[in-house]
Amino acid sequence: MTAFLRLTQPPPRSSIFGAAIIITGALLLSISSFSSAVTAWTAPLSLMLVAAALLARDIQSLHLSIFAAALITIPCLNPSLHVWPFPLLVPILCYSVAVLMVPRLRTSVHWLQSGILDKKTVITIAGLSVTAAIVLVLWYATLKPDLSAQLHTMQTMPIWLLPVAGLAFATGNAAMEEFAFRGIIMQALDSAAGPGIVSILAQAWLFGAMHYLQGFPKAQWGVAMTFAYGIMLGYLRRRSRGMLAPWIAHTCADMVIFGILASIVLAKITAP
Repeated sequence: MTAFLRLTQPPPRSSIFGAAIIITGALLLSISSFSSAVTAWTAPLSLMLVAAALLARDIQSLHLSIFAAALITIPCLNPSLHVWPFPLLVPILCYSVAVLMVPRLRTSVHWLQSGILDKKTVITIAGLSVTAAIVLVLWYATLKPDLSAQLHTMQTMPIWLLPVAGLAFATGNAAMEEFAFRGIIMQALDSAAGPGIVSILAQAWLFGAMHYLQGFPKAQWGVAMTFAYGIMLGYLRRRSRGMLAPWIAHTCADMVIFGILASIVLAKITAP
């Protein structure tokens, strides 16, 4: 197993100017997550950060500024880009194209490693997965949130397709969110503040903020729950020194989410 698992290397520290760009980019992402109305000024400012990162010749701030600009501006180009998975998928694809085209960006992606899966890591994954499942079920059972937006596509889906769709959703959504938050964003924050608790807390906050408007869970409870979960995923990524462990844990949680939604659909179908 460990023969093919590689370890992440911490990114080089950014300059003071580069760190300022990274912090500003993180603030813009946080602000834009709570209201689409602020895009009129956050979008051009995010593009200005790309230019500032180019002028600073700071590679880690360029990583974050490119991704932040794509994440803030692209979903606003067309209403269809507000529907899952496009708000995150399209910016990730655009960022990936930029990385592949620019050699310095390509060689400075330090987070894209598997990491280690030792016994303690596996136990941590299992404990986190069970805890997340219990919290999600209790959240749904207690608050009875409005899930009509999440159920819209599933209600027209054939029953036999649900297991395949569930697996695709869980693995794909977990990959996108880990790519974004424990990957691009956390590496940039590590370069700005050092690989300590600050970057773990900051990426977890941005992860929680993203769930405010349309996540599962969403609103204030969604922000609080996913913030706490993001801290644990950040810790797991740090402990395992790679992306495989947090992706597995995240996939398990997303399978529970799909299971809750599928149970609602099936209950409606079988209701007398």
